[in-house]
Amino acid sequence: MDSDFDGIIDSVDLCPTRAEIYNGVQDDDGCPDRYISSLDADADGIPDISDACPLEPEVYNMYQDTDGCPDDAPQDASTSFIFADVDNDGVDDRWDTCTDEAETYNNYLDWDGCPDTVVTTVNTWFDRDYDNIPDHLDLCPDHRENYNKHMDSDGCPDAFPITTVLDSDSDGLLDDADLCPAVAETYNMYQDSDGCPDITPAGTINPDSDFDGIIDILDLCPTRPETYNMMADDDGCPDRPSLSQDPDSDGVVNGEDLCPLQPEVYNLYQDTDGCPDSIDETVTQFVFADADNDGIDDRWDTCVDEAENHNGYLDWDGCPDVPAAGSGGPGKSDSDSDGYTDDVDMCPVSPETWNKFNDADGCPDVLPEQSRFVHDGDLDGVLDEADMCPTAPEDYDGDADNDGCPE
Repeated sequence: MDSDFDGIIDSVDLCPTRAEIYNGVQDDDGCPDRYISSLDADADGIPDISDACPLEPEVYNMYQDTDGCPDDAPQDASTSFIFADVDNDGVDDRWDTCTDEAETYNNYLDWDGCPDTVVTTVNTWFDRDYDNIPDHLDLCPDHRENYNKHMDSDGCPDAFPITTVLDSDSDGLLDDADLCPAVAETYNMYQDSDGCPDITPAGTINPDSDFDGIIDILDLCPTRPETYNMMADDDGCPDRPSLSQDPDSDGVVNGEDLCPLQPEVYNLYQDTDGCPDSIDETVTQFVFADADNDGIDDRWDTCVDEAENHNGYLDWDGCPDVPAAGSGGPGKSDSDSDGYTDDVDMCPVSPETWNKFNDADGCPDVLPEQSRFVHDGDLDGVLDEADMCPTAPEDYDGDADNDGCPE
């Protein structure tokens, strides 16, 4: 019998007439539980999730008594705070599981605030696991039956068998293990084992704009596909060889370069072996590809499909850069003149580097795939080869601001 219909039979239910509250707190005792100390660290009656001071108990003085913090009451506060106790059983409503029913003090669960009936079990037969199946009929006398309408009379905690080998949505996950058996999984490295097309908190399917298999929220370069070359293949960016992978800077990486310390001579003769070759006559000089015709070879161009706009600002990266024109407001200070006013600029005295990487924070950043040839140790916007003080950032105070030194 299960009088309160909470899924726990009366013989093992500590509260057989009151249904269990399944909230992760003692869910197997059959009682409607409220708080435990781990959910209210300072035991002030305000659960930690709502407590502004979870480790300091509230001072109940009728002044801001709901924030969970020990406050000093104003001068006119003369009445001490008393917790409500609707049923007058001496158990505050904050701890009382039955606020409208008085506790029956019978030395049985007297702390829960409910009128309890002492549970006694009289059995003719032994039932060691208290699953209401006598041991002589129980195939698992030490393990309780889990009553899931599957072989509930054998006394064993059974799981449903796999009854089908169907894969209705053809996503490779059998229907029995598929949370969305009629809708195919989107394999995008995000919860790929649940069988469901994954949804972001905003409620939209995770996009992969560049179709490189890395969803946009994890992709550092969501509009440019990853080049899978065993070099930072999980960042989503088309990576170029670093100096350590191409020490002679000839555009042929070590794994393919027969002469890794001698640069290739591009003369249309064995130009892929990485060695400096010579021939008697060269009709056409080798030219590196430049897809966007901006004068920056694709091997060094961060934006191979977008031409550099050569405006004196980051002209070496191959991208059409636009400093935050018009982002400042009238009457607001912009100490580093990067277009972000000081009140919203995370680095108010260091200008933003407009490289399409964290451009909204107002700080000088280095794009991950640019780090192979960007050498600006102090991130002041002046490259090391032109920086008189490469380890101390320029302070941009209007005095010799192009030398890289703080004057």
